[in-house]
Amino acid sequence: MRTCILMAGIPGSGKSTWAKAYAKTHPNTVVVDTDETRKMITGSYLVFPPHMEIIFDEMIKEANEALKTLPDPCTVIVDSTFLEDGRRTYYLDRLKGYDKIILHMIKMHDYGICFKQNKMRVKEKWVPEDVMKKQLASYVDPSPEVAKRFDEITVSYGD
Repeated sequence: MRTCILMAGIPGSGKSTWAKAYAKTHPNTVVVDTDETRKMITGSYLVFPPHMEIIFDEMIKEANEALKTLPDPCTVIVDSTFLEDGRRTYYLDRLKGYDKIILHMIKMHDYGICFKQNKMRVKEKWVPEDVMKKQLASYVDPSPEVAKRFDEITVSYGD
């Protein structure tokens, strides 16, 4: 089984922590990370390209190419925010060769914790609070049309 897990949640919710813990306990798992991909392309965590599709396309390429090197069964975790259906659909349309695609949503009972955890990150990875507030406001469950494109949708709480 070749599985792809798309992580969804605002910065500081624990997506990367969850992905790393999963990878440690599940053989043949790789994590494709937005921050690391952006740094690879721009040379910095702080530099954003004029069109984020540059980052998205590289992450999709990495996720699809991982299937060529990983033995079956394997899992590729795409560690990004995936806050809304537009981004989810962008990836769903381009991920190839997977037997199963899961959307794993990280939610919080108290989103204030995300703002505190954001400040505990490496300084170059801090997300401005105004950006986090906008992201939180745009974080939605998938529409029924998009939800049925996933093989599974799971939810965990980061607090």
